[in-house]
Order: sequence, then structure tokens, then C-alpha cells
Amino acid sequence: MGVNDGVVEVPASDPTSTMSQEKEYDCMDCGACCRCFPIFATEDDVVLEPQIKEKGIRVENFLRTDRVAYRMHPLPFLDACAFLKEDKLCRIYETRPEVCRKFEPGSDQCIEARQRLGIG
Repeated sequence: MGVNDGVVEVPASDPTSTMSQEKEYDCMDCGACCRCFPIFATEDDVVLEPQIKEKGIRVENFLRTDRVAYRMHPLPFLDACAFLKEDKLCRIYETRPEVCRKFEPGSDQCIEARQRLGIG
């Protein structure tokens, strides 16, 4: 995992992860990851989902990388990603950014986000 450009990579599957084998984590009533961690979208993500350009904030050119083009969370006056609905489901689930697609239920980051928000 690298943090050199401010984005933590979440591996698609890591057999050495401390992911809980005993508990299944249900995303359907959670949204913790959409409320706890910075979310950045790429230009490729914007091509897939043009609404990101409208709802996100374009990252300044001197901060941009191939993985950081638009900030989706945190945003002013919002306490979650702009695409997280009140029912805690994603409005753009089918076209969500790559970083969101890579985030795994039950991963260490998932558990951390849930703990921050007091979700079991």
C-alpha cells in the first residue's frame, strides 16, 4: 500500500488481511466508508460517471495525479460523499469511482470507519 500521493491503495483481495472471518459486513445500511475517509476520483472515473465533475471539487493542478483529479469527500457543508443517499446507498453505485469499487466490506479500513461512527 502506498501513501505517496495522499491516497491509500486498498488491495482487491489480500489473504494476509486481518479481515474478520467470523462476521459478514453489510454495506446496505452503513455508508461509513463514504463518511470517514477522503474520496478522490480520477479523470477515468469522470468519463464513466460525468456527475462526479458536477458534484465533486476539481483538485488544483499542482496537486493532481493520475489517481487524484476530483475530491468527492470531504466537501463543504456535507458530512458524507455527495452521492451517498439518506438511506446510505450510493446514487452512482454502478459507475462509482475505482477507489470505491476497490474498498472491501470487512477490511481493516471498513472496520475502522465503522468504529469511528459507532456502527457494529
